[in-house]
Amino acid sequence: MEDLKIIYTLSQRIKIPALIAGGFLFALSVGLSIFQALQDTFDFFFFVGIAGAVIGLLLILTVTIWQSNLIIEIDNDEFRMKLPNQRINGSIFWESVTQLGIGLSYLTLTTTGTNYKVDLGNLKYNDIKKIKAKLIEVCEAKSIPYSNG
Repeated sequence: MEDLKIIYTLSQRIKIPALIAGGFLFALSVGLSIFQALQDTFDFFFFVGIAGAVIGLLLILTVTIWQSNLIIEIDNDEFRMKLPNQRINGSIFWESVTQLGIGLSYLTLTTTGTNYKVDLGNLKYNDIKKIKAKLIEVCEAKSIPYSNG
């Protein structure tokens, strides 16, 4: 059985130009601020340079370090997720799942100790379909009762 991984990141076609633009804006703005500071003219252009450097640095960080990690991974052993505003932010092992409910844009997982409701509303429709199909496949392979509804 093949693992399912859902990851939302920027493509290389967007990432590379954004890095170039952010680096150029950062270098130009730092240069402008240093030039203004060396001349002891802390006027409008000095602060524009500071603001440009901050914006350039934020752009670089947004397309590199601040990219989202793995959002959902489903394999034979566990169901891992990192979704915003959810009670679950980690893994659920399949051997602890006793029942799975599949709704339109949510899942309900009943485990030995806890009931979880996972909202999938902020994912793309095609990804929700893939997740549901994979969950049904895992439930059938592991004899976990599931229901659509």
